[in-house]
Amino acid sequence: VAAGQKVVMESGTEMDVVAFAGTSRAVCAAVLRYREGRLTDKREFVFHDTTDIAAVREEFLPQYYLDGEHVPKTVAVDALPEAHEALSEALAQARGSKVELYVPQRGDVAKLVTMAYTNAVERLGRESGRYTREEKLLEEAAQLLELKAPPRLIESYDISNWGDGSSVCGMVVFKDGKPYRSGYRRFKMREVIGTDDYASLAETLSRRAAEYEAARRGDKPDGPGNQFAALPDLLLIDGGRGQVSAVRQALRGTALENVPTFGMVKDDHHRTRAIVDDAGGEIAINRHRNIFTFVTAIQDETHRYANDYRKRLMKKKSYAATLTALPGVGEKTSAALLAHFKTVAAVKAASISDLEEVKGISHAKAEKIYNALRA
Repeated sequence: VAAGQKVVMESGTEMDVVAFAGTSRAVCAAVLRYREGRLTDKREFVFHDTTDIAAVREEFLPQYYLDGEHVPKTVAVDALPEAHEALSEALAQARGSKVELYVPQRGDVAKLVTMAYTNAVERLGRESGRYTREEKLLEEAAQLLELKAPPRLIESYDISNWGDGSSVCGMVVFKDGKPYRSGYRRFKMREVIGTDDYASLAETLSRRAAEYEAARRGDKPDGPGNQFAALPDLLLIDGGRGQVSAVRQALRGTALENVPTFGMVKDDHHRTRAIVDDAGGEIAINRHRNIFTFVTAIQDETHRYANDYRKRLMKKKSYAATLTALPGVGEKTSAALLAHFKTVAAVKAASISDLEEVKGISHAKAEKIYNALRA
């Protein structure tokens, strides 16, 4: 930013300077924003798993400016996209006046394009450093677990039990060594009755495999929006040999049968101690600092996510129990009230006419509920 201020622009200048740089793994777009002749902001956008700078430029410029971003009077770029004439028209229409989209050949603006390019290169350098650390971590994990390739997509599962004997399961996803929260999923047991971690894990992973197979058949969405459509590189189960054996048995004959599966076991102080296979063989990880930290983070995140889901369901169930104590309100009516009003407090604050809007509640029943809540 300080270097940018050395280039003096006219006081009324309203211009963006955009340049692109790439490596063998990613492309970066750098944007310098000039308003009233001063550099007011700089932005960088990194696009992973691509090396095609021209394609990124073609897609980035219209998406950046036509999705709500302010369009300046001038946009100076390092190279024009193939559809630059159509883009110029679209920018002018979005701004409401003419927009100059061009490649400066010399002078101060050309220097600014070079500076934007330098910013993009430096950002890619920082990204490469982070990527390299994560890549080394995954390679180390592959060597330790004797995997054929680094596990870029890891799914981890943990069972959380209720006091009433029922269970839920949390599934967290780590993608390229980092939590991938949009891929997290929750499971409420449908078949298992009572507290049985082995059976609950078997049901969960059976359903997971069925979802993947449904996506392959075309019965379910097959794309980035459906985490179940992706085949994991590694399955980590919170627990020991018994939990892993239950999962391995449940996955036999499914599309996930050959996905490497290991358990994560803790010591007496509830700290991750080792990774275990279904034969009971343990792989000590406390001497491998990076792997120890990584696996501990996965196990802790999975445990947190599963417990959070259980607590939410317990809270919802306690709300429902409060409503079922009312005369004439059973489980179905209670569920309908919570679905409509979201909270018990909102139900209590509702008028008779509000209660009548709930499916299955007549005027007489609404009056009865209204009066009971105020008794």
